[in-house]
This record gives sequence, C-alpha cells and structure tokens, in this order.
Amino acid sequence: MNPTAPFPSPAPPHSQPGDNASRITHHPPHFIGHGLVPWLMLAALALAPAVLAFPPAPHHTLYGVVRNEMGEPIRATDAVVVLETVTGVRLKTAVVPLLAPGVNYRLKVPMDAGLTPDNYRPTALRPSVSFRMKVLIGGATYLPIETSANYANLGKPAQTTRLDLTLGEDSDNDGLPDAWERALMDMLGGGLAVTDIEPGADADGDGMSNLHEYLAGTYAFDPQDGFRLDILGTNVEHPVFEFLAIRGRAYTLEGSADLLTWELLPFRIASSNPVGSWRKSYSASDVRVLRIEADIPSAHPYQVFRLRAE
Repeated sequence: MNPTAPFPSPAPPHSQPGDNASRITHHPPHFIGHGLVPWLMLAALALAPAVLAFPPAPHHTLYGVVRNEMGEPIRATDAVVVLETVTGVRLKTAVVPLLAPGVNYRLKVPMDAGLTPDNYRPTALRPSVSFRMKVLIGGATYLPIETSANYANLGKPAQTTRLDLTLGEDSDNDGLPDAWERALMDMLGGGLAVTDIEPGADADGDGMSNLHEYLAGTYAFDPQDGFRLDILGTNVEHPVFEFLAIRGRAYTLEGSADLLTWELLPFRIASSNPVGSWRKSYSASDVRVLRIEADIPSAHPYQVFRLRAE
C-alpha cells in the first residue's frame, strides 16, 4: 500500500440531537501516519469539561448581645444593629429582647456583600476588611465602646460568629464603661478615679473580678451579692440549686466529673407551681432568687457543677 495515498474518509459517528457529537463540524481530515488524529481530536472535544455556574455561598451569621454601659442587655423595641462597609453595603437587623439565651440580635451577612473583591471567596467577611457596627435607638446613633468576639470562623459560609457589643463611654479603654465605674466609685465611698477601677481587681473581695461582676450584672461593692450557685440538697435524686437571676441574662447549668470536661445539663424551675418542664437555659425577665432541679443521667456521676451567665 502506498503510504502517501489517502484513506477513505470515515463516516461521522451516529449522534442524536443535543449530543456533543452533533455539535461538531467534520472537515476533510489531514492524516498523519495511520489517520488516527481526527478521532483523537473528536474524543478530546467530547470529553471537554462543562463550564458550570455556582450560586453565592451561604450567608455568614453574626449574633450576640447588645448591652448598655451599665451592662444590661438593650430592651428598647426600636433598637437596630447596623453593619456598614467601606464599599457602601449597609445591613441592619432589629434588637429583639430574649431572642435566644444570651442573644438579642442576629444579622445574616451575604458572602456577596462586597466586603472583598471576590464575592465567592469563603472569607468574604474578615477582620482585616474595614467594616463597623453601630446601634440606632430612638433616632440616636450609638457606637460600641467594646466588642467581644471569637474571630476563628468569621466570614466562613454557613458559619456563625458571636459578636457582643457594649454601648457607652470607656475613657480608659479597660472594658468597663465609665458610667458603671462611677457608680461603683460612689458605692465605695468616692475619692477614686475611673482608672482606679481595674477589670481584674475584686472591689468587694467576693472572689469575682470587677469585669465578671459587670458581665453577670451583680454588685461589685457587695460581697453578699456575688454570682454564685448554692446547692440546697436533692429532690427525688435531682440536685436542687439556687442562684440570683438578673433581668436580661440567660443561664445554663453544666456538670463535670473531673473539672476538665463539662456537659450541659437540663434543669427545671423548682420554685414554680406546678414544677416546670425540663429546659436547657433560663432567660431572666426580672430579678429574683431562682431555685432549679437538675436532671442528671445515672451513667454520669457529676461531682462539680457550675452556672454560666450570658
């Protein structure tokens, strides 16, 4: 056989309308060697990856509690939390008292909000990107003097970041608002400056720092008013506890057998009549001494308990 003689043109493969092959125009082939190039080209075209369009990533959720300078969660019905970026994006959500245990606002931030040049990057919301939070109450604008957050998940799609906001003036930047420090100074007899009230100090000597007293809503000048959990006894194998609940705070009970691993414990209000149902948290709407019963599984002999306030 003459190696330079042309091979007969192969018949195009059978195809149905809509197949990849039906969209390929067959030109007279230019053969090299044994004439396999047209078929390799056809296979390469048929196997080319499709171009897909992906939707924006799920929202990232910011949530937390907005407090006034006395440490009390904001309860105003017209309060609004606003997030603003340098690109002009403005998102807002209402402050809802007792929205969840220890939470009074929740804001969903879309990943295509323009916080980074790439709308589909998984880190569209980052601490390095300029954005600010503010709170509108009754037509007045308040800027947080203190923000508390764990930024580990900030900006990740479908993740959440707790961002607590404290409104007011903090002239010495120690995390304690001036109004709260001045109230404590007055109760301690005066003669002090706001710089004398340190967050790590224990003004009343009850074992709780001033900062912890501020967050718990207890009085930092009264050692009998500290945030504590008293064990009163048992009721049909249910341990009975008592503590002072402060309006606007949410409380959870935890147990441990080794002080290393802590587990959330269901409890019910023992001081109500009839006894309440089991719950995982209690959101206080007033100030009262609260008595609770814990539900402890027999397989978990907890020896230590603690109360968490948010």
